[in-house]
Amino acid sequence: MKQILIILRRLQHGGIEKATINLANALATQGHQVHIWVLRGQAMQMPNSSVIVHAGGDLERTARKGLSGALLHLLNRTLLRFIFPGSGFIWNGWLSSRRAKQQVATWEEEFGHFDQIIIRGQGAFELLWNWQDSRLWQVVEGSMMKLRSYRWKRWFCRLLFQNKQVVCVSHGIASMLSGLLQATDVKPAKVCVIHNGLPMADIKRLANTPLPVMPSAPYLVHVSRLVPVKNQKMLLEAFKLAGLSCQLVIVGDGSERASLEQKVAELGLTDRVIFAGHQDNPYPWMAGAEAFVLSSRSEGLGMVLIESLVCGTQVIATDVPGGIREILTGEQMRLLSAPNAEALADKMREAMSHPVPVDETLLARFDDMAMAQRFVELQAP
Repeated sequence: MKQILIILRRLQHGGIEKATINLANALATQGHQVHIWVLRGQAMQMPNSSVIVHAGGDLERTARKGLSGALLHLLNRTLLRFIFPGSGFIWNGWLSSRRAKQQVATWEEEFGHFDQIIIRGQGAFELLWNWQDSRLWQVVEGSMMKLRSYRWKRWFCRLLFQNKQVVCVSHGIASMLSGLLQATDVKPAKVCVIHNGLPMADIKRLANTPLPVMPSAPYLVHVSRLVPVKNQKMLLEAFKLAGLSCQLVIVGDGSERASLEQKVAELGLTDRVIFAGHQDNPYPWMAGAEAFVLSSRSEGLGMVLIESLVCGTQVIATDVPGGIREILTGEQMRLLSAPNAEALADKMREAMSHPVPVDETLLARFDDMAMAQRFVELQAP
């Protein structure tokens, strides 16, 4: 059995966080000793009790202590970030990588040697870019659109990915990463694809939990953080255009909630759209819906689509870059929509009039135990 450390920047309520907990729980169930290190802040959700969680600190702030750290931080804030826009992560990461190696060495004195270290998400890559170790694997979860926009992207990509071992959560993300790295002449040591795994039996069990309040009429459901990349304003426009008599339930919270509530009022949908807020267990909402609707501009994989299918609910999704086409195969492809309100409205009407039956045999590809085993079997080149 192995001792495995999984690192991410924060442990709140997003897709990266959920994927991290699913992986940690699966690895622990298989008998591995698993640690999660949250680089900033407290853990807002917790894995199984057998997983050791290190949280509550702030790696960036700790790394800036001391004269050299304070001076470099001051230089970055007053000069370097203006000369090299977007380069703040370089100076922060130079300090943070050094501090991270010291912290891991301290834990290894207590717990023993880590056989594998998994870093999830670009925010964590940036903080730890200067850490070179054959045990490290960087898990790319998104399209890295911000990175593409920088004038110094060739330099930035080289720091983040040159000679690094990389896991992508979908073939779509791997293709986008390949295009970016070819354009910047960056060569990682290895790139492979491992989908995010889900504990399907647990999801089905949680989906049967009674809710204290359920919509009294048929409804469509959307579960996501309320942030711009999820494009919920287009979702609302499409729901208005669809002209359906059902309701729309939006489960989740985020920075866009106030503007979305205003949009609902502008569209005259106040009595037909329900904001359910964040739910620790969203699966009963999924299971009770006529269809799940995803309106994202991009998706690393689209775990929420798999979750809905596990709950037995058909899904409608925008056909955008990422891993959505790796989930919606077979007849489910019929409910893929062009990323505009008119097309999404058409698919809402189609799902209500001609629903797509869920083929559970297609979901075994995302079994959490199988995906965890693929991580265990990773080998450095």
